[in-house]
Amino acid sequence: MDATEKRLVELSVSGDVEAFETLIQSHQKKVYNIALRMTKNPEDAQELAQDALVRAFTSIKKFRGDSSFSTWLYRITINVCTDFLRKRNKAVLISMEQGAAANDNGQAMQIPEETPGPEELAEKAQLKELLRDAMDSLSDEHRQVLILRDMMDLSYKEIADTLNVNEGTVKSRINRARTGLKEIIIQRTELFKDYLVKLDRKGGNS
Repeated sequence: MDATEKRLVELSVSGDVEAFETLIQSHQKKVYNIALRMTKNPEDAQELAQDALVRAFTSIKKFRGDSSFSTWLYRITINVCTDFLRKRNKAVLISMEQGAAANDNGQAMQIPEETPGPEELAEKAQLKELLRDAMDSLSDEHRQVLILRDMMDLSYKEIADTLNVNEGTVKSRINRARTGLKEIIIQRTELFKDYLVKLDRKGGNS
């Protein structure tokens, strides 16, 4: 952490809102991108990104400087998004149960789905949707490391600091995540051939 960032952190700890706004200025886009990658919904991502920034400001007195401020902030963002996804998944299950119970009255509750547009009939859109579904099939910890490594391009050390684990664990999770994702892809469709090549290349550079 450089001197300028350290000073901004100190001012933020004392309650200086302007200093905190300066501190997060260069990180807001990445915070939003992490939220977007995890939720796949721009509105949810925007709200969760704001929640993460608010939580960072209210918790900044706990920041000890053991890692960079950005790493600490991204960790908060991931935690906020993970909590949201767990609550959402629980809500979906409840809605499904309620919908099934309502069948006796012929008024089953419907779970909202995105209406496919004409362009989604194209191979590229199908590929994107299938990849998203495959990512959703991974565990939270595997999905997180792929987002941080392959989509956000964070280093192993940055990921380790963000998730509060060692680099060996990060590399192991990434390898298992890529293997798991590849297996899901192979099982589901042949449309992923190009992405499989990409995974193989990245796996070889790990």
